[in-house]
Amino acid sequence: LDIGSKQILTSEAENIQDVSFKKVVQHGIGIHHAGLSRSDRSLSEDLFADGLLKILVSTATLAWGVNLPAHTVIIKGTDLYSPEKGQWEQLSPQDLLQMLGRAGRPRYDTHGVGVIITSQADIQYYLAVLNQQLPIESQLISMLIDNLNAEIVSGNVKSRADAVQWLSYSYLYVRMMISPELYKVTNYEGDETLIKYRESLAHTAFLSLNEKNLIVYNAQNGFVESTELGRIASYFYIKFSSMAKYNSELTEHASQIDLFRIVAKSEEFKYITTRQEERRELKELFEISPIPLKEDLEDPLAKVNILLQSYISRLRFDGFALNADMNFITQNAGRLLRALYELALKKKLACVTKMLLNLCKMVE
Repeated sequence: LDIGSKQILTSEAENIQDVSFKKVVQHGIGIHHAGLSRSDRSLSEDLFADGLLKILVSTATLAWGVNLPAHTVIIKGTDLYSPEKGQWEQLSPQDLLQMLGRAGRPRYDTHGVGVIITSQADIQYYLAVLNQQLPIESQLISMLIDNLNAEIVSGNVKSRADAVQWLSYSYLYVRMMISPELYKVTNYEGDETLIKYRESLAHTAFLSLNEKNLIVYNAQNGFVESTELGRIASYFYIKFSSMAKYNSELTEHASQIDLFRIVAKSEEFKYITTRQEERRELKELFEISPIPLKEDLEDPLAKVNILLQSYISRLRFDGFALNADMNFITQNAGRLLRALYELALKKKLACVTKMLLNLCKMVE
């Protein structure tokens, strides 16, 4: 909303004296996205809440968290780009209902209107979503190893028996009791409280952590103890497989080229792919990258490496998906480099530690 004056951005809506100014604002459109400063986002919310802005356009990420009642909610497009998976995916039913829940809030309105703009092929799916309640399933199994490592580091889990007890407090346990077939629970009749199944889950997770040297596990008596690797992984939220790669590849002979490669190999970036429409722009960035790359441009590792270097070098590019990928990479790079720095420090690799500390500062 360009009124030709910054006065409106520095004053409260109630204090605007000029009637024509008010009319301009009342017919205006507010914007709300992560690129705005906190004060500008708050101003957009306040103007909309006071009725001075009739429409507020928000990104999907912020639409979940904006606590503003509205009469009408329009969801323009149901495909959302996921940098973590490197592809477009549909909005989940829970996200959809959360956004539509802003319309017609009690105490503010007697009724609300929700509009979903989607493709013809998805209409039946979203009609079904709105007409029936789907149960929310647990996703803990996919992250069980890392979660158990964190519990071991914090001292909450000291043995296999503790892990079995810890699992009984989880939502996973609730859903397994209700829908055992969804979680591949066998012999459910003879294991009513799923003790054997929970013990099997804990034992498998402990073996994986022990193999990667994140814990010391005695399979005979069931006791577990954290290692320095496990503590670093827990503190910086590093996946156990990434930590194992760091441990094996971080040596005293590592150069800056090697350090960028190690970060690019992190499990956190495994879904990032190189798309056809990005190749021209990536090639241009590849040619001006300060640190040489060993990988071919087609390799996703090269893409992660190039985008991280581009961020540090403050380079700009046009691709929306490329920018989204770079944001995802840089959001994670800080903690990944900090974990590498701590690991190099524990290994007493002086030169490598200094290089990693400089890289941490660059990213931050």
